[in-house]
Amino acid sequence: MERRDFLKTACATGAMATVATGTALAQPTAGSRSNRAFIEFREYHCATAEKKQLLIAILDRAMIPALNRQEITPVGVFETSAELNAGDRNYDAANNLKVYLLCQYGNMRQLTAAPSRLLADEAFMSAATDVFEAPMNEPVYETCESTLMYGFPNCPRIEVPTLEASRLLQIRFYKSYNIDRNAAKIAMFDTDGELELFRKYGMSPVFFGETLAGRMMPNLTYMLGFKNTEEKDAAWSKFASSPEWKELSGNPKYKDTANKIINIVLKPSPKSQV
Repeated sequence: MERRDFLKTACATGAMATVATGTALAQPTAGSRSNRAFIEFREYHCATAEKKQLLIAILDRAMIPALNRQEITPVGVFETSAELNAGDRNYDAANNLKVYLLCQYGNMRQLTAAPSRLLADEAFMSAATDVFEAPMNEPVYETCESTLMYGFPNCPRIEVPTLEASRLLQIRFYKSYNIDRNAAKIAMFDTDGELELFRKYGMSPVFFGETLAGRMMPNLTYMLGFKNTEEKDAAWSKFASSPEWKELSGNPKYKDTANKIINIVLKPSPKSQV
């Protein structure tokens, strides 16, 4: 495998972001924090369970420390399974062979510089040698898809709600059928109270982001963190039954804001920082 193949996602993401003018970016409001990060979520597709575990080990020992040396932190590495998503009839079994990576960049310069800095990082190149020395017909992973997002004004950067060994992460993609409905859904979360309700009822954000470049656009994507399955289920139950949520969700201005929702429960790798 060519060395640049392992890094090309970040390069492509930076290039796409500079031309992503079709989204309706939420503007910082009075009193909101302005240090909004560019948040990247990658999905690596592996051919076998063995290669999936190898890639997780490589990301843990090579990618996380290397990105940290670039002051890109925290870095999350995750996997999922049918067992983690039991009861979800829409769960895609293809996710069982995916590895996920989450990181953030303070600005576009940091994002676009990251691949060349990785190539110049001797410790990274040595620790990731399994990727670079794999033959072309037996790569560690088959492909990688990347989504680049812009953090919401009221949740501008990645947060780490818990580092419990039993923790679970839940990522949700909300696709809208046009940019107006996407902007309405973003406002519903960010400025009109839904994000505050999440925090109130124990659904701790990891990030909330508007997608600038990636698949299934236009969309917003968010991730929540929980100590365990019991905490996740209890928090969702309290939120869904709350009078505030019933009032907010019944507001007609939020009608038809999302025509597809994808939900995936993840668990962190041993070295994940999220």
